[in-house]
Amino acid sequence: MSTDYSDINTFIFDMDGTLLNEHHELSVNTLTTRKELGTRKANLIIATGRHINDIRCYIDQLGGDIAAITCNGANMHNAKGELIASQTLPLDANEVLISLGNQFQVYTNLYKNSEWLVCRPCEQMLKAHLRSKFFYRETTQQEMRTSPALKIMFYGEHRELLALREQIPAHIVESLNVTFSDDNYLEIMQKNISKGDALKLLLAKTGVPLHQTMAFGDSMNDMELFKTVAHPILMQNAVKNLAAIFPNAQRTKTNIEDGVAYFINEHILKH
Repeated sequence: MSTDYSDINTFIFDMDGTLLNEHHELSVNTLTTRKELGTRKANLIIATGRHINDIRCYIDQLGGDIAAITCNGANMHNAKGELIASQTLPLDANEVLISLGNQFQVYTNLYKNSEWLVCRPCEQMLKAHLRSKFFYRETTQQEMRTSPALKIMFYGEHRELLALREQIPAHIVESLNVTFSDDNYLEIMQKNISKGDALKLLLAKTGVPLHQTMAFGDSMNDMELFKTVAHPILMQNAVKNLAAIFPNAQRTKTNIEDGVAYFINEHILKH
């Protein structure tokens, strides 16, 4: 028996591993599908771990009029591009986390309202940002420790990140949101910051009911988003842990195969 999606009018998209292909680009098929959704007056929302300055080029390419949940929910902009919510970490968390990052073979990153800061450069990390040209600024650890952070992110081998996470003090883990966006990225935000929490706030401001929502994602930072929407759609390339938590979620093809566009065309636009 097929699921009835006739009442869906709001679509939420993760970016990397979901809406973007393996080259961190929007495919022609994805752009065509977006235009078709536009003719149906659908509400579109991007929900990503990326910074808002890292996705503006994609929003422009998609034709604009798209709300954005960024830094995993720490920042939120409406469809006009206006900032409507922002929440930073307490500065005492900076001190603990940056000191901890020094003890492991990882790269420590801090996202401010307008910048991405690092104290040690990593060329590998820049590859995903070539289109947006949103690159880090190398600075001192002192500036990192005293800068209000939307999120602090560690990049490295998964084994090293797991070891680091085990050493995060209990009071930090309990008071903040510590999550993997994928195996190589460990991210820390305020406690009640997540894509799902941000979506609830955004929909409350716009008057869109949750039963009309559908979200696409592939990583653990999509977990709260999937718990929030009426219809979570799991990418075929999703991490195993997310798939295990949502065994009954509908599946679509991988991001390399334009899985988002495929699902929307098959289950929304053809009906």
